Amino acid sequence: MKSKKLWIFILFSVGLLVLGFGILWQKYQLEKSTEELDKYDYVVSSYSYDDQKTKLFFLNNQGQVREHNFNGFKGGRLYQEGKKIYVYSFGSRLNEVFHGATFSTPYFGKLSFTKYATLFVTKGEKGRIEGLSVEDGKVGLLTSRLRYTNPKNNELMSPTIDLGLSKALEADSKIFVTGFDLPSTEMYFLYLDEETNELKRLNLNDPYQSDFQELLMVDEKVMTVGNPNFTRFDDEKKREEKKNKISLASVDPKTLEVKEETYEAKRVLFAYPFKNRLRFLTSDYRLVEYSSDLEAIAEKDLSATELAKFFSDADSKVQAIRYTEDKLIVLMTPEKSSSQAVV
Repeated sequence: MKSKKLWIFILFSVGLLVLGFGILWQKYQLEKSTEELDKYDYVVSSYSYDDQKTKLFFLNNQGQVREHNFNGFKGGRLYQEGKKIYVYSFGSRLNEVFHGATFSTPYFGKLSFTKYATLFVTKGEKGRIEGLSVEDGKVGLLTSRLRYTNPKNNELMSPTIDLGLSKALEADSKIFVTGFDLPSTEMYFLYLDEETNELKRLNLNDPYQSDFQELLMVDEKVMTVGNPNFTRFDDEKKREEKKNKISLASVDPKTLEVKEETYEAKRVLFAYPFKNRLRFLTSDYRLVEYSSDLEAIAEKDLSATELAKFFSDADSKVQAIRYTEDKLIVLMTPEKSSSQAVV
């Protein structure tokens, strides 16, 4: 009997030692990974449709690269929170969180992966805002919800809406979102009132003109920049009216007053805020600047610059543009590549 108890005690002690060693090893890995993150300036994911593989890259301006590989479409959405990089999968696959640049663990969150897939994730005033696709079995409809933290620090889910939500921006206890209606092929510009948890549509003069390509905060105004959105209901006359018009909108988040303007150009390539002003580049490489009240300020021809060459190069494809306070970051892949790059 004594030998049996002694054996149980030894097994228990060994188990505690192994557990303790595992905890210490994980702590060491976390600390090492966190320190490693400081070496890098950018995080980029690319996924290939041909071999269904995803690569995650940590890069810096000195050319150092750390690469991670995953099976399937793993890095469709990236989000940084302190020293953590959340890697959201496409569809209902398991997500990952990188604790720095080298060490990752599965990220389960609080939602069922079989019911929700992440469409986008962005920073809110109290935490992450996640646009979620709802897998509810509806045929011919895109259905979405928002997951967010309200001013009272309560984590909430919005009501479902039959749109495919694409972007979100939080201001003055409201979340401004854009979405696509599959049956009508129309785009919507809405806001969620965090006091009531209700989604409401903004009052635009022509709500179906723009595809709301960009959703930006400029000088305390919520601004959109979009190309013509041709819907299945547009006749030839309507299509002609929409053609060659870039749509601009500025919304005061406090009063919900909307100002609108159009700019004559075939397409907008990208837009970004710059020193409390809105800037956008057109497809004929004009850099245009507006105030947040949609007053035209300046216009410059960039057709002879390096930036224009990025878009005109037949051997390359611009996948995404990201910006900081003082620089633009252009993500490109070879034109024949099957990869899609995402920050």
